[in-house]
Amino acid sequence: MVWPEKVSPEEEKVIEELKKRIRGNLPPKLLEDESLFYRFCKARDFKLEESEAMLRKHIEWRKEWQIDTILTDFKPLEVCKYTPTSFVGFDKEGSLIRYFDMGNPDNKGMFNSIKKTEFLKYCFYMGEQDAERCKQHSLKIGKPVTQAVHICNFENLSFFQATHKKTLETTLVYMKMFQDNYPERMKRIYHINASIYHNVLMSVIKTVMATPLLQKIQCFGQDGWKEALLRDIDADVLPAFLGGNRTDPDGNPLCKTFITHGEKIPESYYLCNYEKTIFQAPGARTLTIARRSKEEVSFKVREPDSYLEGEFELKEWDKDIKFAVLFTEKSSEESKPVEIVEKKRVDTCFGPEKVSIHCRKIGTYILLFDNTYSWMHPKELAFRARVRSPGVDENRKWT
Repeated sequence: MVWPEKVSPEEEKVIEELKKRIRGNLPPKLLEDESLFYRFCKARDFKLEESEAMLRKHIEWRKEWQIDTILTDFKPLEVCKYTPTSFVGFDKEGSLIRYFDMGNPDNKGMFNSIKKTEFLKYCFYMGEQDAERCKQHSLKIGKPVTQAVHICNFENLSFFQATHKKTLETTLVYMKMFQDNYPERMKRIYHINASIYHNVLMSVIKTVMATPLLQKIQCFGQDGWKEALLRDIDADVLPAFLGGNRTDPDGNPLCKTFITHGEKIPESYYLCNYEKTIFQAPGARTLTIARRSKEEVSFKVREPDSYLEGEFELKEWDKDIKFAVLFTEKSSEESKPVEIVEKKRVDTCFGPEKVSIHCRKIGTYILLFDNTYSWMHPKELAFRARVRSPGVDENRKWT
């Protein structure tokens, strides 16, 4: 493997040692990435223990988000076609180029039409598409292509767009995940047509961006950026509206045949939010799970073959929570609970999440609401649950 920059003998030893420690735990998809060990070592300044911890977390993250099969199994919602970003081509050194229309997206329409987790998954879907493009281009030009150039156009950015809450929340989550799981993938980031509202937006995003990534941003106002882009990108690759020669077949400089620009999303794509009912239901309790924390609700089951039944809903339709059911035959001080319903992220956009557990054994059953992955937002939910003894009518009313 030819590294993107010179590696010292000591750094090479760290890379080789990381390979020895991790190779047996890697899924086949990751083994295809020859730059993997270099990138994770570079991201942690070639400190072996930190590099190993970062890579192991990445392996678990890929499992959780099903990244290895995302290109074949994930089916994006139709509204995703309005996401204003496009693959452009490759620069003079072979790095992939992606364009983002940051000034004209319909943020409100997008987040009225898609759940945050679904949108994040679509972002990683596009990222894996780009990784596959890099792989194929590497074979074509005979040298590894591991990095990308992003062109972010902030023309027409408004204060509303720069401060749109759901967009900012999603961007911050995505940026954190991107840095933790795609280290050393960025070669350069161009911010063009930046205005005062760009500064407002970046004042928030900078709070989670690592210094090495921030240093790759070249920021321009209305002038100077075309010349900078052309130093990196051949004019026949760069769209005409960005200073290049490339146009649509009919001569349109906006290149709408291969560039997605921001536009209004039809309301026909909007999600139908159901009326929240559990918050007003008899016997319902409310919980607020603070950011980076979790809550447990325990139920004693004293008769085998009872049923633990319940349902819950989140107050905000675009939020989610990790949920699991645990069981212990003894108190939590005496034994560690085991997971009998696997932890997963749940949203209640289309209706309450319902739970029905056949409690074959007596003991303590625990509803776990886990918000430890959210570093910004608490989650408020309402739930009701009960233990139904064997033989009792399952259709009896809640009390």
